[in-house]
Amino acid sequence: MTNEVNEMSAGSRGYANTDKELWRERPGDYYSDSIFVTESGGIGINAGGYVLVANVRAWHTAGVRLLTVDETLPAWRRRIAMWLLGWA
Repeated sequence: MTNEVNEMSAGSRGYANTDKELWRERPGDYYSDSIFVTESGGIGINAGGYVLVANVRAWHTAGVRLLTVDETLPAWRRRIAMWLLGWA
């Protein structure tokens, strides 16, 4: 009976990790921040245990929105935005 339970838990509930890791903050530490590509081509970022997976277009759009400083903002808000982006 014990062998049946072990075989069942190993066989029927096991999943193969098909992600391809590109970078890990601390190699071998699977709780550290990382970047990976999923089997379906999504790019995943794990930061602080919170994972976001999106396609290349979605990551690019997010980056463009983050890096765009709106010229219609008041000067003090533009300066803060540029400081946050490291452009100050």
